[in-house]
Amino acid sequence: MSEPIDPQHFRHVLGHFPTGVAAVTSCAEDGGPVGMTVGSFVSVSLSPPLVAFLPGKQSSTSVKILKNGRFCVNVLGAHQESESRSFATGGDRKFEGLEWAPSTTGLPRLKNAVAWIECSVDSVHDAGDHSIVIGRVTTLDAAGSSLPLLFFQGGYGQFAPLSLAAAGEPDLIEHLRLVDVARPFMEEVASRHQVECLASSAVGDEIVLLATAGTPAGGRDYSRVGQRLPHIPPLGTALVAWSEEAKQAWIGRAADSQSSATRSDPQQLVDRVRKRGWSIATWSDSLRRLESSVDETTLKGLTSHGRRAIRQLVDQLGSEHEPDELRDANEQHQIRSVSVPVFDSRKEVVMQLTVDGLPPDAGQADVQRYVTHLKDAAKRVTQGLTGSGQAAR
Repeated sequence: MSEPIDPQHFRHVLGHFPTGVAAVTSCAEDGGPVGMTVGSFVSVSLSPPLVAFLPGKQSSTSVKILKNGRFCVNVLGAHQESESRSFATGGDRKFEGLEWAPSTTGLPRLKNAVAWIECSVDSVHDAGDHSIVIGRVTTLDAAGSSLPLLFFQGGYGQFAPLSLAAAGEPDLIEHLRLVDVARPFMEEVASRHQVECLASSAVGDEIVLLATAGTPAGGRDYSRVGQRLPHIPPLGTALVAWSEEAKQAWIGRAADSQSSATRSDPQQLVDRVRKRGWSIATWSDSLRRLESSVDETTLKGLTSHGRRAIRQLVDQLGSEHEPDELRDANEQHQIRSVSVPVFDSRKEVVMQLTVDGLPPDAGQADVQRYVTHLKDAAKRVTQGLTGSGQAAR
């Protein structure tokens, strides 16, 4: 007969398994909001769509949730540790100071949660000192691209992705095949230089961020994967510099924007990138405003108004993209990013690899080192795509 398991040892060992954090919310009999923090939320079935959470039997909040018969699972983001702590406490003041609103069905929904899943109680099963509450999903959505909040060995933390890839949207399916080949080389660059390595492609008249590797640049607690930017000058020069047809379409799209007095001639940008074989951007106030606006749409969703605002901000960009050669080896530059092209078997550019999160004191020698390793990664991706031992040039 086996020895009884010591509860404290059980808790210690199981604490080595990290869990996501969710707030399960509902309404009490008087209509007031109720909620509890859970680390035991799981997907159960695809057909029918079922999920589950496991409340302790001593929980008075779970009694109210079960009595209502409906609940909303709010998957918390890395920025919502305070919300998790609020719902983990007792009493009836858990929602004080929190941003929330009733959903269309009346269930409390937390603002800026990573995702939410509304359910009706399907069944409840006994499980020792806990219950297993099975919920039948009635509606759900993912609200943004924030990284999730994690709980591990008694403390909160967040996911630091080695690599993430965009969801398989219809216009991205073929492009995501490129990511499968590029992923290990992106992770190698990110790890070697402690930067974020990005893979993006031209999809229609947009630049789409397909995947990232390494810790998100700029201290972000969310992923930018899936971001879309208008593919107009001066953005994405490396994606068009080796194709006359793509270049002309790229320049033509700029005609729909208001011309900017500070914008560089697109043909000159292309010539610079073709000559040196890589693309560079340096920081400017205009670029910071653009990045801030794009990040905001990542968290809140891209509206038609937001799309117009981003296009106007792109039109204000100027000489920070593809500046003249960095001549002084000892000069420091506020480098935003460096990108290199990836070619396919037809010697056409199908993707660009970019390093982001460069140190603010990067000099010419640093930039050349990033470029050398990025070009080597791009060469190996090209070889993987072409199935040959020689990279396309």
